[in-house]
Amino acid sequence: MRPGVTHDAATAKTSLLREEKSSVDSDSASLRGLIRRFPYWMKGRALLATWALAHDDVATAYAESQALLALTPRHAHYHATALLQLGRCFLRRGDPSSALGFLERAHTIKPRDTAIQEERSAALVLLGDRVGALQILKTIGASDLSAEGKAALQWLSREDSAPHGH
Repeated sequence: MRPGVTHDAATAKTSLLREEKSSVDSDSASLRGLIRRFPYWMKGRALLATWALAHDDVATAYAESQALLALTPRHAHYHATALLQLGRCFLRRGDPSSALGFLERAHTIKPRDTAIQEERSAALVLLGDRVGALQILKTIGASDLSAEGKAALQWLSREDSAPHGH
């Protein structure tokens, strides 16, 4: 191995990360610009809220989800999406009770939506209702669960079958 290889690899990785961040910032700036130009663009607001949560920008996700919620009282898909994103925002903020309120509303609109079900389960775990969380995950077919949902199902199932009492 050459002496400079590690340094070169680190420099290349840093360069790639800078380019990726620049690209992401540019993409989000473009999306924000389009939303300013077309404020009623529901899909754009949903995309920006999703992007913001993926990048730990809960404030932007919350604002875009609230705007989307106001725009979509009669559009079930986007209304449920806004409620789901708001639930996720409250989960990130450490408020599972408020999150569950939004997620239950989303569930009434889209009762078979796996993402909504999984987030409801997460909120219940944080509220101490592991039995309820497990029941929700068991109603979704294991093949339909996300990787996180499968891990939660496995963990909750183990907890459920563990001997109780000390």
